[in-house]
Amino acid sequence: MALDPSPLGRAVRAARAEEPAGWVDLAGSIMSRVRAIVVPSEPILTFTEQGTPARDEQGSATYVSARVVIAALRRLLQEHPTHAPETIDLHVDDSRLTGVDIRLVARYGIELHPLADTLRPQILDIVRGLLGPDPDVDLSTIEIEYVDVTRGDPNRS
Repeated sequence: MALDPSPLGRAVRAARAEEPAGWVDLAGSIMSRVRAIVVPSEPILTFTEQGTPARDEQGSATYVSARVVIAALRRLLQEHPTHAPETIDLHVDDSRLTGVDIRLVARYGIELHPLADTLRPQILDIVRGLLGPDPDVDLSTIEIEYVDVTRGDPNRS
C-alpha cells in the first residue's frame, strides 16, 4: 500500500495512529456544549401540489424543520432597509403549521398597512415553497405586528 503524500492523508494517518490522551472527555465536553447551544426544532408536515400530506417512497410523512422555515422568513424580512423582524413565531399543532406571527420594526415614515399587505403574500410564497400548499394556511393565518419604529435601517440598529 502506497503512502498518501497529501496533507489530508498524513493527518488521517496521524489521527488513526493513536488516540490523544483525554480525547473521550474532551469529545463529551464539546458535544454537551453544542447541545446546550442548539435549540431543538419542531418538524412541520409538508404537502403535495394537490394539498395532501407529502409521503416518501416508503409511505412516511415528509417534514421540514421549523428552523429552516424561520431562517427563510428572516432572510425575506431583512432584504429591505424599511423593516426588520424582531421575532418570527410559527404556530405548529400536531406537526401542521397553523399560523405565522411576525413582530416587525419599521423605519420611520413607512406606511405600515401597505407594507404588511405587501409582505403577507411574500411570506405565504416562502411557506408554500418550503412546505407545499397546505389548504389550511392562507393570508389570514399570517399576523404582522409592528413593535417599534426607528430612524434609518432597522436591520442595522
